[in-house]
Amino acid sequence: MTARTAWTPGIGAGGVGGWVTAIASANMASLANGSSVMDPTDITNGTALDIFADISINLLIASSTIVSGAGISVWVYMQNQDNTYGDNKLTTTAAAVSPSIVGSCGPFTMACFPGATQTTIISNYSGIQLPFGTFRWAIQNNSGFALTSGTQTVKYRTYNVNLNS
Repeated sequence: MTARTAWTPGIGAGGVGGWVTAIASANMASLANGSSVMDPTDITNGTALDIFADISINLLIASSTIVSGAGISVWVYMQNQDNTYGDNKLTTTAAAVSPSIVGSCGPFTMACFPGATQTTIISNYSGIQLPFGTFRWAIQNNSGFALTSGTQTVKYRTYNVNLNS
């Protein structure tokens, strides 16, 4: 009998450490500061039953100066019994709306760090607890600037804990 606990790759999205799209680039094109959007893709975690996720962002802004306190927040918007999501405030159309749900669903706020260029924001958040069932990812831009219409990347990977490795 072993007495070692270790991470194990997820069975669902991003299993074996791979990254998959959480929020499509087109859904974040020109996302204004203070605006939010929910991705339209349902993520089903009823069979894989993955427990945790990491999320990674690589976003483009028009300015060359990231403001102090800038951040990007993400939420796990769980599907409700009436097939709405989360607090039902967000849609797949960007709007100046702040989700009101808190707790295990988010917000998971990432500080904005300049990437290879000063107009690239890179960051990540680890250990997000995933719900059983269907959910969608939602994002809020609090970078101080609108995102550009260029390629925006928000990806995630799933994993679990192996209690008998």
